[in-house]
Amino acid sequence: MPALPTVSFKEFVKNPIVAMLFIALMAIGYLYIDNRTTLTNQIKDLQEEVTTIKKEYKELNDEFKLTLKELNK
Repeated sequence: MPALPTVSFKEFVKNPIVAMLFIALMAIGYLYIDNRTTLTNQIKDLQEEVTTIKKEYKELNDEFKLTLKELNK
């Protein structure tokens, strides 16, 4: 990750509105990256859960079919 640019106090005093906008932009950028990372991790976790649930569903469905065949005999 590249180093973040810094705003010195001298620059801040010279032009406080631009400095505050810069700080706000950095905060928004950080929140965007943090949110994207969190959502990506959640998607991976949920994909694993879906795979597990599909496997369990298939097993239960097979057992159900066997039970129905036994009842029909």
